[in-house]
Amino acid sequence: MPQQWQSTADEVAFGSTFFQRMRQVEEEPDPVFPQGADWWQRLHTESFHTLARVVAMVQDELLPAGRERLADSPMVELAELYVSAAAPLLPHAERLLAAWNDADLPAPTAEKIAREAGRLNLPAEKAEARLRYENASRWEEETNPRDLWDDLRPAWAHLGAVRSTGS
Repeated sequence: MPQQWQSTADEVAFGSTFFQRMRQVEEEPDPVFPQGADWWQRLHTESFHTLARVVAMVQDELLPAGRERLADSPMVELAELYVSAAAPLLPHAERLLAAWNDADLPAPTAEKIAREAGRLNLPAEKAEARLRYENASRWEEETNPRDLWDDLRPAWAHLGAVRSTGS
């Protein structure tokens, strides 16, 4: 019968830190990206940017400390597996962020903001935020063909499976 792995207190602490730090990075608001009307509405660009920041944090902070304290631990292997599962997505993240930084998205006019605010019975700030998100979302659709997102879906799914292994 195969021997079962029993995690040590240090491994549990490492795993907990991994997910806490990942959540912190994911939840840090990034004012560069307009937000959708609902909390779950995010631009693909923001999701890729967040992934790149999470991977950098794991590589630069967690893995060096984990390798030092837990050299042969399966928990360190899981963190390494997460980084390697994200690797196919990172070049796209870099390209997408560069395109975003070069983009000149039009700001909604005061007239459009007022019309949107009246149409949806929203404060002007929320109407403007909604219009900015819609402009950015349209930019993503025009800049990146739909089949690109479809091509990347298996890599995202694999990354999600690796991430759920440790939770």
